[in-house]
Amino acid sequence: MKQKYVLPVIVVVLLVIGAALWFSLSAKSKSPRSFRTNAVLPKEVIIQLDKNGFKPNVVTIKVGTAVRWENISGDKQTVNSDNYPTNQLHRELNFGVFNNGSSVVYIFKTPGTYGYHNQLNHEQTGKVIVTK
Repeated sequence: MKQKYVLPVIVVVLLVIGAALWFSLSAKSKSPRSFRTNAVLPKEVIIQLDKNGFKPNVVTIKVGTAVRWENISGDKQTVNSDNYPTNQLHRELNFGVFNNGSSVVYIFKTPGTYGYHNQLNHEQTGKVIVTK
């Protein structure tokens, strides 16, 4: 009698796993707003992060423009949203640690003022002002 239920249970489990994988892959395939790339983007502003901070530390851009933060400090650095130390104001800017010589990119799709800082040296701050 128990063998009668084994095959239907296996089928249900496989369907649930398949649905979960499909959902996971389809969610990942949507265009990300932040990513790591070395390719130059058509509308891009570059902010360099060296040992002294972000240069320039304030930029004004239009909606749809990408901002690339390049780490040229010689060490690992971060870009994190304002409200140090919780970094919750603009969570999309919480990129985490990135190595010297690498960069992180974010495409701004909403007007506003986005403050950020280097979590490893929170006195290093910057601001992106996004207009229509």
